[in-house]
Amino acid sequence: MKILYLLFAVFFLVAQSTEVSDRGIIGTAVCLSKKGACFLFHCPLNTMRIGRCGLFWHCCRW
Repeated sequence: MKILYLLFAVFFLVAQSTEVSDRGIIGTAVCLSKKGACFLFHCPLNTMRIGRCGLFWHCCRW
C-alpha cells in the first residue's frame, strides 16, 4: 500500500514537468511569430527583450 503513495508522487512530478516543457514550446512559437529568437539567460548586445520563451529563456529581437 505504501508503494501507491510513492507512485502517485512520481506521477505528479512527471505531470508537472510536462506542463513546463509545453509552456516553453508555446513561448518559442509566440516568439518566432513576433520575428524574435530565444536566448538563454539574457539577450545579446543590440537586441531588445520582447518576451519569454521559457523558464530561463528570453525572446529577443534585433
